[in-house]
Amino acid sequence: MTSPRYPLPNAFVPLRAAHLAGKRATGLKDVLVAGPLVLASGRLVACDALVQPERPPFSRVLAPGSYPVVLYVAKAGGAIGFAELRLRDAPALRFEMATIAGQDPATLGPRETFGYPVGTGLGCFADEVALRRLRELDADNAYDRIGPELAANGGAWVSHRPDPQADDNVVLFRSGDGDGHYPTWFGLDADDRPVCVVTSFRCFPEPETADDRQARLAETFAPLVAAVDRDLGAGLRARGFTGPEATYKGKTDGELKLVYTRDGLAFEVLGSATGRHLFTTQFRWARGRSTLDVGNEHRKAGVPIDWKEGVAVGDAAFVHATRIGASYAAGWDALEQAVLHYLPLKRAR
Repeated sequence: MTSPRYPLPNAFVPLRAAHLAGKRATGLKDVLVAGPLVLASGRLVACDALVQPERPPFSRVLAPGSYPVVLYVAKAGGAIGFAELRLRDAPALRFEMATIAGQDPATLGPRETFGYPVGTGLGCFADEVALRRLRELDADNAYDRIGPELAANGGAWVSHRPDPQADDNVVLFRSGDGDGHYPTWFGLDADDRPVCVVTSFRCFPEPETADDRQARLAETFAPLVAAVDRDLGAGLRARGFTGPEATYKGKTDGELKLVYTRDGLAFEVLGSATGRHLFTTQFRWARGRSTLDVGNEHRKAGVPIDWKEGVAVGDAAFVHATRIGASYAAGWDALEQAVLHYLPLKRAR
């Protein structure tokens, strides 16, 4: 099964797993168990109940019942970072975006989510029946009734019953650092049955995915790739080379390998970066395991150069690319022969 394009609550997974195992996850200050939430109809709503009590329920219908609400408090900042409606204690093997009518997850991009707006610093889980009661009974003084109940729990959460004679309730909780727009997902098991519903208030840093890492590295090296292709790539392609082909690797820091090829001969640019800044860049020729740093072919061909070596530090890589490109344009025939003499073509058997 392919992963969705939209972001997932990856930081939530180890927090929930640790809590289920009776352990404390890294970066977690506390876990608060609120509720339980009574789902009378199974039509779950997540919203700012004091601003948008008319918000429609999620399209996925849950089994009616009573479920705990689990709040994960971040050590950094001390705010509630995730609010979970725990349906079962089984592991969540994948997540899908929680949607309401008219929302299609297929339309979301890599950094886009659906979610609900918060304007009072409070999010909630509630059955649509309870929210209907809230609109009808507490329409004019909801916060006046909820405020004292919230204060009794240290201001973190409250289980509010709009009608004291009914069982259904609204579980409200602080929305991270305050107002914003917050997404919700369903956590599913191997049979795509929901085991939890989770809202992220973006207080726990999300781990970088492989796709995110590749995008970050591509962005870091993009100016160098563009400069090399402008100053060198066009000339190489005019002489039968194809490319460039760029590959990236690394975690915190990064590495670039930019390659133009022709008949097994490659012109390579090897870049390294520290954070978002270029560190070193090497320009070289390669065939198989044999390599020739740029500059050596000039010496072999007797073509003068105005740089000291084929390795540049920092932004000097842009100057190197310009000078190498100009040198190849002026003395290509002699330089090509020097390269081929050192890195000869293998004869076909």
